[in-house]
Parts: sequence; structure tokens; C-alpha cells
Amino acid sequence: MNDKKKSYIRFQNVSKTYFTPAGDVPALKTLNFEIQRASFVGIIGKSGAGKSTLVNMLTAVDNLTHGELWVDNTPLHNLSQDQLTRWRGENVGVIYQSFELLNQLSLLENVMLPMDLCGKFIPFESPKRAKQLLEQVEIGDHAQKTPDLISGGQRQRVAIARALANDPDLIVADEPTGSLDSQTSEVIFQIFQDLVNRGKTVVMVTHDRNLASRFDHLLFLEDGEVIKEKKRGKND
Repeated sequence: MNDKKKSYIRFQNVSKTYFTPAGDVPALKTLNFEIQRASFVGIIGKSGAGKSTLVNMLTAVDNLTHGELWVDNTPLHNLSQDQLTRWRGENVGVIYQSFELLNQLSLLENVMLPMDLCGKFIPFESPKRAKQLLEQVEIGDHAQKTPDLISGGQRQRVAIARALANDPDLIVADEPTGSLDSQTSEVIFQIFQDLVNRGKTVVMVTHDRNLASRFDHLLFLEDGEVIKEKKRGKND
């Protein structure tokens, strides 16, 4: 059996503490879990459970305090800040609830931006690839519009296209349907499922327990700890 497939992501005794003048604040407490490649993972917890901190660890935005964090055999806990920045740009696509699109740029330019920053693609290829990604999420006809001229659901599609800009294996979505209506949320879920079917690993953070049945792998977070883990049966 391919161990790499079985443990694409591995948290090993991971903890995160914020040191403040008022005292130490433990945000994550000794996390131990593994995530398989090409799975749809849900991290569920109330506000303050540690979900955002976990996302920051997984996307290499913040450093862990103790433990080891491996993604596709890369030891994130051993990388320098410059190495983490490079790794994040090439290997992770992040989707936010608030979209984080730049209104002064067109949708096409927003999707091209990560390509330009990372330099993974030849510059003249970027516009064509960005258009293809916008078409993939069915918003290619609006490529020359700016984000302030489209709906919230459309902006989230653009955010997904941007997250795919550098063809990352890992997609991390932080409350991506939190501000969307149920019909639009269903469309976004289907896009995520299609990405998983194509071999991407999607990790989605949510506070909504009603979404639990939609994931292959569930982690319930409370007070910085995984209090329950559930995996849906698959043909291995």
C-alpha cells in the first residue's frame, strides 16, 4: 500500500501557543491526525475552537510551537520563512469567506496574480490559463469585469479559480459558503467535489454541523483539540 497516499497530510503532536503580555494562550493542543490524498475533509467547530489557527498552520501562514507537520512528505516544521512562502505559493490554494479579491483588477487579472507572483508559468501563458480556470467554474463570460460588479456567489467562483492558479494539490477553504445562500452553496460544494474527483485534496473549515454528511473525512474541533474524528468508508 502506498503510504504517501494514506498520509498526504500528517499532524504529529502539533500545538500552537500565542505568547502575550497577558499570558500564554494555547490555540491548538497536541493534534494528531492524518489526511489522505484526494479526499474532501471537513473541519467543524464553533467560533474560537481553533479552526483558523489550524488553517494558518496548514497553509504555512503561521508557525507551529511544537510538533511536526508534513504535507506530501515536506516537513513544514523544518522550513525557513522564505521556503514556507515559496512552498505555499506553489502547493496550496486558499479560499476565504470574504473572497479577498482586488476590485481594481479584472476577474482575469485577479486569477493571474498568483501566477505572476510565483512565476510557475511563463508570463504569456497566464492570461490563457486564467481564462480557462474562469471557464472551469462557469464565469468565463465575466472575465473583464471587476469583482464589485458581480454577485457573492460569482465572486466565490473567482476565488476558487484564483486558488487553482498554480495548480496546487491542496485546496484550503475557510468558511467558503458562510455568506452564500443554500443554492449557491450547493454549486460551490459541487465544484469542490469535482476537484476531489480530479485528485485534489480539499480541506474545508465550517461551523455548520449540518454539512457533516458532505465530507469524506471529518474533524470536530473544540478548544483547540480534535474531540472526534470520522471517516466515510471508501474503496481503498
